[in-house]
Amino acid sequence: MKKKIAAVLTVIFAASGLLYFIGTGFMEQTSVVLTDYTISEDGSEIVLTVSTASSMGYVRDYADKGGKAKPHYLHFYSAFGGLNGSWGSKNEFVLELAPDDTEIYFYRGDGGYDLVLKKNKRTNAWEPASGNIQG
Repeated sequence: MKKKIAAVLTVIFAASGLLYFIGTGFMEQTSVVLTDYTISEDGSEIVLTVSTASSMGYVRDYADKGGKAKPHYLHFYSAFGGLNGSWGSKNEFVLELAPDDTEIYFYRGDGGYDLVLKKNKRTNAWEPASGNIQG
């Protein structure tokens, strides 16, 4: 009987640990900052280089909640492996652009977004919104 209880507890703890390490990879990472960006020659895509503002956490992926149209509302997701896990982490992401795209926002939590990049209407060039590139 004691062996069965020990085996069941072991399975429960192992499953809980596995769910924790995998589950954190589906949490939204709301402290993402833009560190650099590059526009392709034909203007059809932008490479966003990002990091986290906090000392803990890595970015794994993003989802464009803007419906792949202007403006882009990007939600970033934490890497797998726990709160400071780095499994599957990346810092560069490619976003496809349409000629009429004008703005890119990063999700900050609680339904809030920060404007990170905007297209200059006069020059048609992408520019960082004031103070939004972190070095």
